[in-house]
Amino acid sequence: MKRNYIYIVLSLIITTLTSCDDYVDIKTEGMLFPEETENYRFLLNNTSIYDKSYSLVDIASDDIIIRDDHANYFENNYGTSAYYRPYKETYKLADSIYFTGEPDYEINTIYSGLYAANVVITEVLDSKNGTEEEKVALQGEALVHRAYIFFSLVNIFGKAYDATTATTDLGIPMLTEPTVDADITRATVQEVYDQIINDLNTAIISGLPATRTGTEVGFPSQASAYALLARTYLYMHNYEEALINANAALELQNTLLNLEDYENTPDYSWPRRIQNPELILSKTSTNSYGFSPTLLSLSDELLNLFDLNDLRYQLYTRSNSDMSYSAFTEGRSLCVALLTGEARNAGPTVPEMLLIQAECMARMGNISGAMNSVNTLRQARFRAEEYVALTATNNEDALVKVLEERRRELMGKGGFRWFDLKRLNKDNRFAKSFSHSYLDYTVTLEPGSDRYQFPFASNLFINAPNLEQNP
Repeated sequence: MKRNYIYIVLSLIITTLTSCDDYVDIKTEGMLFPEETENYRFLLNNTSIYDKSYSLVDIASDDIIIRDDHANYFENNYGTSAYYRPYKETYKLADSIYFTGEPDYEINTIYSGLYAANVVITEVLDSKNGTEEEKVALQGEALVHRAYIFFSLVNIFGKAYDATTATTDLGIPMLTEPTVDADITRATVQEVYDQIINDLNTAIISGLPATRTGTEVGFPSQASAYALLARTYLYMHNYEEALINANAALELQNTLLNLEDYENTPDYSWPRRIQNPELILSKTSTNSYGFSPTLLSLSDELLNLFDLNDLRYQLYTRSNSDMSYSAFTEGRSLCVALLTGEARNAGPTVPEMLLIQAECMARMGNISGAMNSVNTLRQARFRAEEYVALTATNNEDALVKVLEERRRELMGKGGFRWFDLKRLNKDNRFAKSFSHSYLDYTVTLEPGSDRYQFPFASNLFINAPNLEQNP
């Protein structure tokens, strides 16, 4: 391992890590040496830097609303708070989320994980005293982590994938080496997606365990590589490949939680991520937004998509009066953080794979297959006596029902709705405008708007003068 690294200030992100010397001294003193294969295992064991997702993105979509009573309470008590400012500015779809010179702490954390993953990817194969199988599998783990980071960030800061423009559309700084000397520029969307696919295909054949459960759910598996590949191909509109990989993931992991079994489970006692059989790879949100004043208050449009017997409505949402101790009362918010005691999770899951499976089949004309996949999920979301199977009259009807189910199931989970708005805006059938109002301020987002690309924090440009800002 390059001993003069891991205390870094990335030219792009200005993220602080311990130095490689310090990391070895702190984590492995008396046991390991810097170039030993086992040291890279230790680096990957530090899951706190990999088990992360970008939380602000959930606030930006049409699933979320800050009603006037909520906004008034926020302004009266937290309106001048720098800590809470990103929540408000993201909701307002502002041109700048952070103060001038203020870092984006979320992206700093994520790029810290990227740096560490790149150390493993570039160095582990040349390490000492490990078998070739061990080395390749360790590299595979790091490749999955890197692919997840690239996918998330390109969908937050880059344009939606469009095969006709992806070779020129700006994506993200795609750092694939553990270096602090690179000239920081943005790769194209196509380059980023090509790298994601290459990383995941390499990981699939690297000897990863088929699945990970319990305390290992933060470590990549073969199922997670297939699942992220399915997600990637879906957003590339390559439905044949998305279906193949979703099927492969589900062959390895397919257990669902039956929500009826948890109706009487008290708060903070629901299955956490290490107990949740649906979770294929954990990617925890950096902020839960499950506590007042920064709640994920759900729009009427989203709430109206739920059957009132749907246990996701009954158990995953609560009145804002309850969520805010009556500080504001209108509407309902996502309350998953109260159930599990953990932040939301953006990692791939069995429900997501069923929904990818269903969407791909609907788009490919397999109506019965699409409905079977959706209904497999829905059976676990209703009481047995209240469950009614969905049916579809044609391909279009099947696709609409699948997309509605996707919106219900994946609400608040790491940006799915924001990413879906971006990709579905490429299809005139589903393109839509929506508005966010905050007291007297209103902004409307049109399909294809430049505001669908999050702005980079201004302090990044101090050390990355060639980084191009989003318009």
